[in-house]
Formats: sequence, C-alpha cells, structure tokens
Amino acid sequence: MRVTLLSPAKVNLDLKVIRRRSDGYHEVETVLQTIALFDRLVFSQHEQGINLLAPAGLPQGRENLCYIAAEMFYGSTSLAPAVTIELTKSIPIEAGLGGGSSNAAYVLLGLNALYGSPLDMRGLEFLAARIGSDVPFFLRGGTAKATGRGEVITPLPDLGPKWLRIVKPPFGLSTAQVYRAWQPVARSSSSIMNNDLEAVALKLRPELAELKARLMQDGAEQSLLCGSGSAMCGIYEERPTSGLPLAEGYREYVVPTLTAAECQANIQRGESAL
Repeated sequence: MRVTLLSPAKVNLDLKVIRRRSDGYHEVETVLQTIALFDRLVFSQHEQGINLLAPAGLPQGRENLCYIAAEMFYGSTSLAPAVTIELTKSIPIEAGLGGGSSNAAYVLLGLNALYGSPLDMRGLEFLAARIGSDVPFFLRGGTAKATGRGEVITPLPDLGPKWLRIVKPPFGLSTAQVYRAWQPVARSSSSIMNNDLEAVALKLRPELAELKARLMQDGAEQSLLCGSGSAMCGIYEERPTSGLPLAEGYREYVVPTLTAAECQANIQRGESAL
C-alpha cells in the first residue's frame, strides 16, 4: 500500500509580531496563504520502525519534523511504527516558505490515510499544534489567520486568484536568528500587506532591499519578505510573462495561490491512490 501526497508551501500575506513570550516563542498575528509550490511525500508500509528517506543536507531521524510527526502519530494511535517515508524537496529551505511545517502536516495526513483514518481532524490538529507553529494551517490550507505562536488557525475567505514571483537568494536565514533580532517597529500605513520581520532581514542581508525594489519595478502590486526569509515575493494580478534577470545562485518560482478547496482536492487525490 502506498500514499503519495504533494505538500504545498505558504507565504505570509501579513505578519505582525506582538511580543516575546515567556516560553521563548513570539506572539504573532499573521495571514497565511498556500501556494502551488510542492514537495513530494511517498508513504509505504515497512517491516518495522520509521524509515525516513530525506535528501542529503536536511536533518535526519529525530532531527527532522517529518520523523517527529510520524512518532507522534504512532504514539497517539498505539499502532506499531512500520513505514517508509520518502521526501523529495522542491520548496527551498531557510526561505520562509514553510516547507518543514508543511511536510510535518502531510506526514500526519499521509499516515492517517495509510491506516484508514484512525484520527479525526481534531486529533490531527492537536498533534499538529504540538509539532510547530504553522503545522495546523497546512491540514486545511487556503487563506487563514494565525494567532498565538501561529498555531491558532481561523479560516478566512479565499484570496482572489493571485500570482507570485518568489526569488530565493543563494543564502538562507534562520527563523530563530531573525526572531531573536526582532525589535518593535512602527508599521507602514501605505500597504495592507506588511511583514514585521522584513526590517530585521534587510538589516541582516541588505541585498534583499534591492531584490524587493526590483520586484516592484517588475510590476508587482506588492513585494514583501516570505515569512522570516530569505525569499522575497512579488504579488501580481496576472502571471508574469517573462523571467526576472537574476545573479548566479538566485532561483525563481512563479506560482499561483491555492484555495482551501484546491488544497483538499490535492490531499484527496493522493489518498485515493491507496
């Protein structure tokens, strides 16, 4: 038996950092949006244990959120661990696109499908919130508001169809490093889309300011940092018709937004292949 799921990325259409919390996290208010940039997860039954096949350069074993999600799934169902999980990455790491959180959520969904849905959505959401801040969001996708440390999810009406040009520089930014450097700043009133972590990222990597400006010059209606970076995205009404000239090491992704219904259809396609 096999299940194959495509695990989508996200962008933060707005990200407000409220305060540092006593538990080490930050209180946030953010609007999350799934996009059509995917990793691939393949689940197959294995003789014994959790066999995670992750690309070189990624954390392995218990250092990987996929492994942690699998352990938590088995621990909550009393099933004996017996699975091979193959992870193929297309979402860049240290980009602010939520690839690790998405992968963890889709491990929960994939294992639940493989074993005939022993957990309902409430059970999956409970586990997802324990794994990481953005993980619960990916169980449903679409457009949503996230509060708390990012684990309290409130669905919002789907954003009208948009296109994004995402540019990933040859360097990454650590989420922990960016949040540690965050200081309260006045929000811009000129845009409905802001990212309070952008000022930190621009200070750490000043070349991101030029990239942001180039996306606006390219015709984007808005450009902003993706999550905690290092990727920068431009938001467009129509699909950009030509590539953006980029220096060596920079990568570009041109993708549409995904509705919640499209995310659920994507999950059901994978589960129906059982």
